[in-house]
Amino acid sequence: ATMQASLDAENEKVAGSEAKKAELEEIIRATEASLNEAQAVTSAHQTELNTACSATQSANAELTKAKEVQKAGDDAQTAAQTDKAALEAAVAGEFEKLKSGDVGDATPETLYQNLEPLLLKLDLDTSLRSATKPALLKAPAGRGLFDGKVVEELEKSFVTNIEELSSKIADGQPASEARAAVVTQAEAKVIEAESVQKTAADVLAASRAAQKEVQATLKAVKANLTAYKPEYKKATEARDQQQEQVQTFMDVNAASFNALAAKVSARKKKAMAAAAAAARAGAAAKVAADAETADKAEWATEVGVEAVATEAAPVDSADKEAAPNSSAEVAIEMSVEEVSKVVETPASFDTAANLGA
Repeated sequence: ATMQASLDAENEKVAGSEAKKAELEEIIRATEASLNEAQAVTSAHQTELNTACSATQSANAELTKAKEVQKAGDDAQTAAQTDKAALEAAVAGEFEKLKSGDVGDATPETLYQNLEPLLLKLDLDTSLRSATKPALLKAPAGRGLFDGKVVEELEKSFVTNIEELSSKIADGQPASEARAAVVTQAEAKVIEAESVQKTAADVLAASRAAQKEVQATLKAVKANLTAYKPEYKKATEARDQQQEQVQTFMDVNAASFNALAAKVSARKKKAMAAAAAAARAGAAAKVAADAETADKAEWATEVGVEAVATEAAPVDSADKEAAPNSSAEVAIEMSVEEVSKVVETPASFDTAANLGA
């Protein structure tokens, strides 16, 4: 009983240890599930960030293209404005001085050199272009009819070119504004895409931090289980040792009990055999005693009859001798009855049976 109680106590300890081990393992499984979920969330946020980065790249590419188109259009518009301003300044400056002859401190040659690059922008035929310099370098009084015509055509060409540039500038303004609007929209898209990208990056960083925390937790709970295993092993080993002792005790005592049972069984069989033999002997003795008793009774009856018949007759010597024999027979009869009473109740058989049991 003491050994079984010790085994029960160890089993109870092991049950507690197994419950704690199962609890730690359940925590690990739950933490692993949380980690898988965190990894899935991180992966989803990574996908969102990749998409946002692609959108930002597309927006930047669109902005770059819009700026290139704007630059190309604005360069032409700016060139037209620059040419128009230069022609207007030339008409009011060098050309007007050469036309009127009021050159001031400058020489006609210097004024013409300043004007000549602009003459290249004018749509002049070859003859007119070749005649401009001689006509402009002459004072108004020294010009002939042809020179005067050259100066007049040159002035018309300036005016025509300035008007064309003004029209070009005016016509190009809506397109310029449209290009500017496209650039502005592209810039807004870039700003929005960068904002979305930044938000996605922040969310991804947060999810990675959360995942890192879950990984740290999983590492800690696994360490707890590892640290608990020696205690669990100690508890199970103590239980196994106690169980082995109980099993050894049972094996040894079972063998001893079986051997003792075999001996007791042999004794019981021997006692039962002896009791049976005694019973058979007693039964045989009773049968013999009953037969002898019956013979004696018959003999007594016969003797009684004879005694009545010869009551008055004298007793002869034979009769006198018979009397003592009769007493001996009665004694024998009594001893047989006593034996018969003993045999009728075979107590020795029951006793042997009880002892054997």
